Amino acid sequence: MQKNNDELIKAAEDIRKEESYGGYQYKHNYDEYKKELIEKQVKKQGRWLNVLIFVGFAVLLTALAILITDTVLKTKGSSFAEFISGRSAAAAIHHKSELSEKAIADLSSRYTVTVEADGKTGAGIFITEDGYIATCYSLIKDASSVSVTVKGGSGGTAVLSGFDESCDTAVLKIQPSSSVSAAEIGYSRTLEAGQDVYCITSPFSSLVKMSVKVSDDGMYISTEPGCDVSGSPLINSYGQVVGICSGSSGQVLHMDSMMPSIKKMLNGSSASLTVSEAPVYINRLEVYVESVTAKQAEIYKIPVGCFITSVHSSDLFKKGDIIVEVNNKPTTDPDSLSSALCDGAVIHLYRNNSYMELTID
Repeated sequence: MQKNNDELIKAAEDIRKEESYGGYQYKHNYDEYKKELIEKQVKKQGRWLNVLIFVGFAVLLTALAILITDTVLKTKGSSFAEFISGRSAAAAIHHKSELSEKAIADLSSRYTVTVEADGKTGAGIFITEDGYIATCYSLIKDASSVSVTVKGGSGGTAVLSGFDESCDTAVLKIQPSSSVSAAEIGYSRTLEAGQDVYCITSPFSSLVKMSVKVSDDGMYISTEPGCDVSGSPLINSYGQVVGICSGSSGQVLHMDSMMPSIKKMLNGSSASLTVSEAPVYINRLEVYVESVTAKQAEIYKIPVGCFITSVHSSDLFKKGDIIVEVNNKPTTDPDSLSSALCDGAVIHLYRNNSYMELTID
């Protein structure tokens, strides 16, 4: 009987231990159970700590990546916020940049040639990379032979591709070398009085800096001092050829007036001949502007208007501004901007993704 009572007591004790130990096997003692519980808790805390360290490190890396991206985008005229929102600053558009005098000299030496015609010496410019050269017709008129020398000494006898005496224009053709570069042609009608231009006093010589004196609606541009080398290119500050010197008269032929005839004289040249827009100087505002087209406005999420590529001496404007309206009239190009300006004009301006108004005297 006693034995049965002992067994019952032991069974009851085992049940009590099992319940008090939370289901832990009663063959272990209570200290071991507590020790394992503490170890499990420490491991759980360790896992959470690792998670927090990982999350913190990921946040730090993300912030660093955003900072670096924002810094890089700002060098290109944009920002990370604009990138995320799908907007781009106007400065992100490719615009012409003014070149140094050395850069213009290096560029012009690759497309300027010496032209010799029956003892007369002048210059010409490559207008295509397959050997077509523009020069003055008065230089080669009635010559029995014409030769061309490229910088470095190569060249040879040139063939007359065509001429137009009415605009003193001639096009020659030679077999070019691999180093030939064609000149970029600019719009000469956009030249303003006082604008800086460059001319070569003789082929391959140093540039002479001069300024536009008169750029009329006729055939000629006048400069101060004058150009006197027949066929020498007149170059704007963006490295574009905007005229060809007509010789002793000291006047320069507008490229705009020469281009229709030149295009007819290429005789099916496979090379493209394009005229590139250059920023236009707005004398009243003392800034250079370029048009923002509807396509550019759509791509970059900016307004159509006149983008300021550089500021000459004005304190009112900054490079990258877009002039949208003058006196509530849209300014879609330099011509519309110039015609809208007047004393007391109110200019509606887009700057740094917001609009503002300025009043000019």
